[in-house]
Amino acid sequence: MKKVRLLSIIALVIAFSVLVSACQPAAAAEEAAPAEEAAVEEAAPAEDAAAEEAAPAEALTFGLVTKALNNPFWEMVHEGSLKVAEANNVELLYLAPTKANNLEEQTRLVDDLIAKKVDGIVLVPVDSTGIVPAIERANEAGIPVALANTNAAGGEVITFSAVENYEAMKILAEYAMETLGGTGKVIILEGTAGAQTAIDRKAGVDDTIANYPDIEVLASQTADFQRAQGLTVMENLLQAYPEIDAVIACNDEMALGAVEALDAAGRLGDTMVFGFDGNNDALKAVSEDRMVATCFQNPEMQGGDAVQALIDYIAGKEVPARIQTTAILVTKDNIADFADKIAAAQ
Repeated sequence: MKKVRLLSIIALVIAFSVLVSACQPAAAAEEAAPAEEAAVEEAAPAEDAAAEEAAPAEALTFGLVTKALNNPFWEMVHEGSLKVAEANNVELLYLAPTKANNLEEQTRLVDDLIAKKVDGIVLVPVDSTGIVPAIERANEAGIPVALANTNAAGGEVITFSAVENYEAMKILAEYAMETLGGTGKVIILEGTAGAQTAIDRKAGVDDTIANYPDIEVLASQTADFQRAQGLTVMENLLQAYPEIDAVIACNDEMALGAVEALDAAGRLGDTMVFGFDGNNDALKAVSEDRMVATCFQNPEMQGGDAVQALIDYIAGKEVPARIQTTAILVTKDNIADFADKIAAAQ
């Protein structure tokens, strides 16, 4: 009897041990489940954050407003601006007055961009003082403005991208004086009245010529930075002055207009023509000995740097208040360096 009871107790102990062993994995699984759920919950925010960082930034829209549609220099500014914009997923709206250098129309174009609520504006002021109210309206609307080529007399801008016009024109004018041998009769073709570029370049020419007492300035007249007006003004001056040794034009378009007038009058061989900008047509003219020199101011870089400044500013990066573009005097000595631009003018 005792033996039977002992066997029964042993059997119960074995059965109990089996039951405990069977229950342990289930308990472990139950304990592991909350831990796994916690891990999932902890990972979720990190994944969401990564997704937010990976999401593409909303595309920006900028406006570019230059001085005219009929000047190849401004198209070069446009091309440089567009290249940087496209590389950064920025839509660029290009606008310019249909009547060249018209302040009223340029002001209206800036106001139109403000009404469209663009993200930024690259502006080349027609009139450095007259454009200030439009810049201030952009400021009030919270739209950042970057200036290219021509500075403004007021308003808040994030940067100004351009050559130093005064210094660059002094380099060109000094070369003209040296080429003339420090003596001769000279015509100066000025730019648009009120534009900072016109003011600075004219000052550069005047201050240089002041050092050469044997240089006679026959006339200094505006041709509004335009080729057609350069042609007309030069035609009139040719009738007034039978001897002109050189024409110093404050941009290439006026210089090219003067070249046409001189050529038509059969006097191009006797008169040296100097320009400023380095547009493709002028570079071609230098290569063909129809112009003596120009000053390349890299318009593509001026526009592109202004666009990049807006992108950086909106991204919260520091932007320099002044971005200086290097000016290069172009003569027959280095015209080969611009072969690609000359080819584009063919």
